[in-house]
Amino acid sequence: MKRALKIFLLLLGLALFAWFVQRAGVDAIADAFRKLGWLAPVALLPYALVYIFDTLGWFFAFGLGAPKPGYLQLLRVRWAGEAVNNVVPSGYVGGEAVKVFLLHRRGFPTLAATTSVVIGKTVQVSAQVIFIALGACLALLHLPEGSPARHGMAVVAALAVGMVLALFWIQSRGLFSFVHALVAKLPFRVRALEKREAHFRELDDRIFRFYYQSPKVFAASGLCYLAGWLCDALELFVVSRLLGFPLEFTQCVAIESFISVAKALGIFVPAAMGVQESGVVLLFNLFGLTETQAITYAILRRGREVVYSATGAVLLYSEGGSLRGLSARVAADGKVSP
Repeated sequence: MKRALKIFLLLLGLALFAWFVQRAGVDAIADAFRKLGWLAPVALLPYALVYIFDTLGWFFAFGLGAPKPGYLQLLRVRWAGEAVNNVVPSGYVGGEAVKVFLLHRRGFPTLAATTSVVIGKTVQVSAQVIFIALGACLALLHLPEGSPARHGMAVVAALAVGMVLALFWIQSRGLFSFVHALVAKLPFRVRALEKREAHFRELDDRIFRFYYQSPKVFAASGLCYLAGWLCDALELFVVSRLLGFPLEFTQCVAIESFISVAKALGIFVPAAMGVQESGVVLLFNLFGLTETQAITYAILRRGREVVYSATGAVLLYSEGGSLRGLSARVAADGKVSP
Protein backbone atom coordinates (compact mmCIF):
# COMPACT_ATOMS: atom_id res chain seq x y z
CA MET A 1 0.00 0.00 0.00
CA LYS A 2 2.83 2.39 0.89
CA ARG A 3 4.60 1.63 -2.37
CA ALA A 4 1.40 2.21 -4.35
CA LEU A 5 0.90 5.56 -2.61
CA LYS A 6 4.47 6.63 -3.37
CA ILE A 7 4.06 5.64 -7.02
CA PHE A 8 0.79 7.56 -7.19
CA LEU A 9 2.39 10.67 -5.65
CA LEU A 10 5.33 10.41 -8.03
CA LEU A 11 3.04 10.16 -11.07
CA LEU A 12 0.97 13.05 -9.77
CA GLY A 13 4.13 15.12 -9.34
CA LEU A 14 5.34 14.25 -12.84
CA ALA A 15 1.94 15.23 -14.27
CA LEU A 16 2.10 18.56 -12.41
CA PHE A 17 5.62 19.13 -13.67
CA ALA A 18 4.52 18.41 -17.27
CA TRP A 19 1.60 20.81 -16.85
CA PHE A 20 3.95 23.59 -15.76
CA VAL A 21 6.20 22.93 -18.78
CA GLN A 22 3.20 23.04 -21.12
CA ARG A 23 1.99 26.33 -19.60
CA ALA A 24 5.42 27.96 -19.83
CA GLY A 25 5.92 26.80 -23.42
CA VAL A 26 8.37 24.18 -24.60
CA ASP A 27 9.86 26.48 -27.26
CA ALA A 28 10.44 29.33 -24.79
CA ILE A 29 12.16 26.96 -22.36
CA ALA A 30 14.30 25.50 -25.17
CA ASP A 31 15.37 29.01 -26.20
CA ALA A 32 16.43 29.77 -22.64
CA PHE A 33 18.58 26.64 -22.53
CA ARG A 34 20.12 27.44 -25.92
CA LYS A 35 21.37 30.71 -24.42
CA LEU A 36 23.30 28.72 -21.83
CA GLY A 37 25.34 26.81 -24.41
CA TRP A 38 28.69 25.59 -23.08
CA LEU A 39 28.14 27.54 -19.84
CA ALA A 40 25.52 25.04 -18.64
CA PRO A 41 28.02 23.05 -16.47
CA VAL A 42 28.80 26.28 -14.57
CA ALA A 43 25.32 25.99 -13.02
CA LEU A 44 26.50 22.83 -11.23
CA LEU A 45 29.40 24.48 -9.42
CA PRO A 46 27.69 26.52 -6.64
CA TYR A 47 25.97 23.41 -5.28
CA ALA A 48 29.37 21.79 -4.74
CA LEU A 49 29.95 24.52 -2.14
CA VAL A 50 26.79 23.35 -0.33
CA TYR A 51 28.30 19.87 0.04
CA ILE A 52 31.65 21.31 1.14
CA PHE A 53 30.18 23.56 3.86
CA ASP A 54 27.60 21.00 5.06
CA THR A 55 30.30 18.36 5.44
CA LEU A 56 32.42 20.84 7.39
CA GLY A 57 29.41 21.53 9.64
CA TRP A 58 29.07 17.79 10.28
CA PHE A 59 32.84 17.56 10.92
CA PHE A 60 32.49 20.12 13.74
CA ALA A 61 29.43 18.25 15.07
CA PHE A 62 31.74 15.49 16.33
CA GLY A 63 32.97 17.90 18.99
CA LEU A 64 36.32 19.31 20.01
CA GLY A 65 39.02 16.68 20.51
CA ALA A 66 36.63 13.79 19.80
CA PRO A 67 37.72 11.01 17.39
CA LYS A 68 36.34 11.75 13.95
CA PRO A 69 36.83 10.58 10.36
CA GLY A 70 38.87 12.60 7.91
CA TYR A 71 37.05 15.36 6.06
CA LEU A 72 37.15 13.64 2.66
CA GLN A 73 35.85 10.43 4.22
CA LEU A 74 32.95 12.35 5.75
CA LEU A 75 32.26 14.02 2.40
CA ARG A 76 32.00 10.62 0.74
CA VAL A 77 29.66 9.27 3.45
CA ARG A 78 27.49 12.40 3.39
CA TRP A 79 27.24 12.34 -0.41
CA ALA A 80 26.06 8.72 -0.34
CA GLY A 81 23.53 9.47 2.41
CA GLU A 82 22.16 12.54 0.64
CA ALA A 83 21.55 10.45 -2.48
CA VAL A 84 19.08 8.45 -0.38
CA ASN A 85 17.52 11.60 1.11
CA ASN A 86 17.07 13.14 -2.34
CA VAL A 87 15.42 10.10 -3.94
CA VAL A 88 13.74 8.00 -1.23
CA PRO A 89 10.73 9.68 0.45
CA SER A 90 11.64 8.79 4.03
CA GLY A 91 11.45 12.19 5.71
CA TYR A 92 15.29 12.35 5.61
CA VAL A 93 15.47 9.44 8.07
CA GLY A 94 16.78 6.93 5.51
CA GLY A 95 19.80 8.97 4.49
CA GLU A 96 20.77 9.70 8.09
CA ALA A 97 20.59 5.98 8.94
CA VAL A 98 22.84 5.25 5.96
CA LYS A 99 25.39 7.78 7.25
CA VAL A 100 25.43 6.10 10.68
CA PHE A 101 25.81 2.67 9.07
CA LEU A 102 28.68 3.76 6.82
CA LEU A 103 30.51 5.39 9.73
CA HIS A 104 30.03 2.23 11.81
CA ARG A 105 31.53 0.19 8.98
CA ARG A 106 34.58 2.45 9.18
CA GLY A 107 35.12 1.55 12.82
CA PHE A 108 33.14 4.24 14.62
CA PRO A 109 30.89 3.13 17.49
CA THR A 110 27.21 3.31 16.57
CA LEU A 111 26.45 5.67 19.46
CA ALA A 112 29.22 8.12 18.48
CA ALA A 113 28.12 8.04 14.84
CA THR A 114 24.46 8.52 15.78
CA THR A 115 25.32 11.42 18.08
CA SER A 116 27.21 13.24 15.32
CA VAL A 117 24.38 12.69 12.83
CA VAL A 118 21.67 13.87 15.27
CA ILE A 119 23.68 16.95 16.26
CA GLY A 120 24.56 17.69 12.64
CA LYS A 121 20.96 17.40 11.48
CA THR A 122 19.68 19.52 14.40
CA VAL A 123 22.21 22.28 13.72
CA GLN A 124 21.49 22.11 9.98
CA VAL A 125 17.73 22.47 10.57
CA SER A 126 18.36 25.34 12.98
CA ALA A 127 20.54 27.04 10.36
CA GLN A 128 17.77 26.48 7.81
CA VAL A 129 15.21 28.14 10.08
CA ILE A 130 17.57 31.13 10.51
CA PHE A 131 17.99 31.16 6.71
CA ILE A 132 14.20 31.21 6.28
CA ALA A 133 13.89 34.06 8.80
CA LEU A 134 16.59 35.98 6.92
CA GLY A 135 14.81 35.28 3.62
CA ALA A 136 11.50 36.50 5.02
CA CYS A 137 13.11 39.75 6.20
CA LEU A 138 14.85 40.31 2.86
CA ALA A 139 11.60 39.59 1.00
CA LEU A 140 10.13 42.68 2.66
CA LEU A 141 12.73 44.76 0.78
CA HIS A 142 11.65 43.45 -2.61
CA LEU A 143 7.92 42.79 -2.42
CA PRO A 144 5.63 45.63 -3.56
CA GLU A 145 4.20 47.83 -0.79
CA GLY A 146 0.66 46.59 -1.35
CA SER A 147 1.54 42.90 -1.59
CA PRO A 148 -0.48 40.77 0.86
CA ALA A 149 2.57 38.49 1.11
CA ARG A 150 4.42 41.15 3.14
CA HIS A 151 2.38 40.40 6.25
CA GLY A 152 2.92 36.68 5.75
CA MET A 153 6.68 37.16 5.49
CA ALA A 154 6.75 39.11 8.76
CA VAL A 155 4.80 36.32 10.48
CA VAL A 156 7.16 33.68 9.03
CA ALA A 157 10.21 35.56 10.31
CA ALA A 158 8.74 35.68 13.84
CA LEU A 159 7.73 32.00 13.73
CA ALA A 160 11.19 31.00 12.50
CA VAL A 161 12.87 32.69 15.46
CA GLY A 162 10.42 30.92 17.78
CA MET A 163 11.21 27.57 16.13
CA VAL A 164 14.95 27.99 16.67
CA LEU A 165 14.38 28.79 20.34
CA ALA A 166 12.03 25.80 20.69
CA LEU A 167 14.55 23.45 19.05
CA PHE A 168 17.30 24.38 21.48
CA TRP A 169 14.93 24.28 24.43
CA ILE A 170 13.99 20.71 23.52
CA GLN A 171 17.63 19.74 23.04
CA SER A 172 18.58 21.32 26.38
CA ARG A 173 16.02 19.08 28.10
CA GLY A 174 17.17 16.10 26.07
CA LEU A 175 15.46 15.03 22.87
CA PHE A 176 14.71 11.54 24.17
CA SER A 177 13.58 12.86 27.55
CA PHE A 178 11.19 15.22 25.76
CA VAL A 179 9.81 12.45 23.52
CA HIS A 180 9.62 10.06 26.47
CA ALA A 181 7.59 12.59 28.46
CA LEU A 182 5.15 12.95 25.56
CA VAL A 183 4.88 9.19 25.00
CA ALA A 184 4.28 8.60 28.72
CA LYS A 185 0.99 10.49 28.36
CA LEU A 186 -0.26 8.09 25.69
CA PRO A 187 -2.75 5.38 26.68
CA PHE A 188 -0.45 2.67 25.30
CA ARG A 189 3.21 1.68 25.68
CA VAL A 190 5.90 2.07 23.00
CA ARG A 191 8.09 -0.96 23.70
CA ALA A 192 10.75 0.02 21.13
CA LEU A 193 11.52 3.17 23.13
CA GLU A 194 11.44 1.35 26.46
CA LYS A 195 13.77 -1.36 25.21
CA ARG A 196 16.48 1.13 24.19
CA GLU A 197 15.88 3.72 26.92
CA ALA A 198 19.44 3.51 28.29
CA HIS A 199 20.89 3.97 24.80
CA PHE A 200 18.72 7.02 24.09
CA ARG A 201 19.51 8.62 27.44
CA GLU A 202 23.23 8.24 26.79
CA LEU A 203 22.65 9.85 23.40
CA ASP A 204 20.91 12.75 25.17
CA ASP A 205 23.88 13.12 27.53
CA ARG A 206 26.35 13.25 24.65
CA ILE A 207 24.31 15.89 22.81
CA PHE A 208 23.95 17.93 26.02
CA ARG A 209 27.72 17.86 26.57
CA PHE A 210 28.36 19.00 23.00
CA TYR A 211 26.12 22.07 23.35
CA TYR A 212 27.35 23.17 26.77
CA GLN A 213 31.00 22.12 26.75
CA SER A 214 31.85 23.07 23.16
CA PRO A 215 29.99 26.33 22.42
CA LYS A 216 32.63 27.57 19.97
CA VAL A 217 32.58 24.30 18.04
CA PHE A 218 28.78 24.40 18.04
CA ALA A 219 28.88 27.97 16.67
CA ALA A 220 31.38 26.93 13.99
CA SER A 221 29.12 24.04 12.95
CA GLY A 222 26.10 26.34 12.76
CA LEU A 223 27.97 28.95 10.69
CA CYS A 224 29.11 26.26 8.23
CA TYR A 225 25.58 24.95 7.77
CA LEU A 226 24.28 28.51 7.34
CA ALA A 227 26.97 29.10 4.72
CA GLY A 228 25.70 25.97 2.97
CA TRP A 229 22.17 27.38 2.82
CA LEU A 230 23.50 30.70 1.50
CA CYS A 231 25.34 28.78 -1.23
CA ASP A 232 21.93 27.45 -2.32
CA ALA A 233 21.00 31.10 -2.92
CA LEU A 234 24.32 31.62 -4.70
CA GLU A 235 23.26 28.93 -7.18
CA LEU A 236 20.11 30.92 -8.06
CA PHE A 237 22.22 34.10 -8.26
CA VAL A 238 24.56 32.48 -10.82
CA VAL A 239 21.83 30.70 -12.78
CA SER A 240 19.70 33.86 -13.06
CA ARG A 241 22.62 35.56 -14.79
CA LEU A 242 23.29 32.63 -17.07
CA LEU A 243 19.60 32.58 -18.10
CA GLY A 244 19.42 36.34 -18.69
CA PHE A 245 17.27 37.57 -15.79
CA PRO A 246 19.88 38.71 -13.22
CA LEU A 247 18.61 38.85 -9.65
CA GLU A 248 20.10 40.59 -6.65
CA PHE A 249 21.63 38.25 -4.11
CA THR A 250 19.14 39.43 -1.47
CA GLN A 251 16.31 38.41 -3.81
CA CYS A 252 17.95 35.02 -4.29
CA VAL A 253 18.13 34.46 -0.52
CA ALA A 254 14.45 35.39 -0.15
CA ILE A 255 13.35 33.08 -2.98
CA GLU A 256 15.65 30.17 -2.15
CA SER A 257 14.72 30.16 1.53
CA PHE A 258 11.10 29.48 0.66
CA ILE A 259 11.94 26.98 -2.07
CA SER A 260 13.57 25.01 0.75
CA VAL A 261 10.26 25.21 2.62
CA ALA A 262 8.38 23.91 -0.44
CA LYS A 263 10.84 21.04 -0.79
CA ALA A 264 10.49 20.20 2.91
CA LEU A 265 6.71 20.02 2.49
CA GLY A 266 7.25 17.36 -0.17
CA ILE A 267 9.55 15.09 1.87
CA PHE A 268 7.16 12.14 1.50
CA VAL A 269 6.84 12.59 -2.28
CA PRO A 270 9.65 10.89 -4.25
CA ALA A 271 12.24 13.61 -4.96
CA ALA A 272 9.54 16.17 -3.93
CA MET A 273 8.48 15.94 -7.58
CA GLY A 274 5.93 18.60 -8.47
CA VAL A 275 5.99 20.10 -4.98
CA GLN A 276 9.35 21.78 -5.49
CA GLU A 277 8.32 23.03 -8.93
CA SER A 278 5.09 24.46 -7.54
CA GLY A 279 7.11 26.39 -4.97
CA VAL A 280 9.49 27.74 -7.63
CA VAL A 281 6.62 28.92 -9.85
CA LEU A 282 4.74 30.51 -6.94
CA LEU A 283 7.80 32.34 -5.63
CA PHE A 284 8.99 33.54 -9.04
CA ASN A 285 5.50 34.89 -9.68
CA LEU A 286 5.49 36.58 -6.26
CA PHE A 287 8.73 38.40 -7.11
CA GLY A 288 7.53 39.50 -10.55
CA LEU A 289 9.32 36.88 -12.68
CA THR A 290 7.75 34.94 -15.53
CA GLU A 291 6.55 31.35 -15.55
CA THR A 292 9.02 30.52 -18.33
CA GLN A 293 11.89 31.74 -16.16
CA ALA A 294 10.54 29.74 -13.22
CA ILE A 295 10.22 26.46 -15.10
CA THR A 296 13.58 26.90 -16.84
CA TYR A 297 15.23 27.31 -13.44
CA ALA A 298 13.21 24.40 -12.01
CA ILE A 299 14.37 22.12 -14.85
CA LEU A 300 17.99 23.22 -14.45
CA ARG A 301 17.70 22.62 -10.71
CA ARG A 302 16.37 19.10 -11.36
CA GLY A 303 19.26 18.46 -13.69
CA ARG A 304 21.69 19.46 -10.95
CA GLU A 305 19.93 17.15 -8.49
CA VAL A 306 20.17 14.25 -10.94
CA VAL A 307 23.92 14.78 -11.39
CA TYR A 308 24.67 14.98 -7.67
CA SER A 309 22.28 12.17 -6.73
CA ALA A 310 23.75 9.93 -9.44
CA THR A 311 27.24 10.59 -8.09
CA GLY A 312 26.01 9.77 -4.58
CA ALA A 313 24.35 6.60 -5.89
CA VAL A 314 27.69 5.47 -7.34
CA LEU A 315 29.33 6.01 -3.96
CA LEU A 316 26.44 4.18 -2.30
CA TYR A 317 26.74 1.28 -4.75
CA SER A 318 30.44 0.98 -3.99
CA GLU A 319 29.55 0.60 -0.31
CA GLY A 320 26.58 -1.75 -0.37
CA GLY A 321 26.07 -3.21 -3.84
CA SER A 322 22.51 -1.93 -4.13
CA LEU A 323 20.11 0.37 -2.29
CA ARG A 324 17.90 -2.57 -1.28
CA GLY A 325 20.85 -4.61 -0.04
CA LEU A 326 22.26 -1.64 1.86
CA SER A 327 18.86 -0.91 3.44
CA ALA A 328 18.73 -4.48 4.80
CA ARG A 329 22.21 -4.14 6.20
CA VAL A 330 21.36 -0.78 7.79
CA ALA A 331 18.39 -2.43 9.51
CA ALA A 332 20.58 -5.29 10.72
CA ASP A 333 23.20 -2.85 11.96
CA GLY A 334 20.57 -1.23 14.17
CA LYS A 335 20.70 -4.40 16.28
CA VAL A 336 24.43 -3.98 16.86
CA SER A 337 25.20 -2.68 20.32
CA PRO A 338 27.11 0.60 20.48
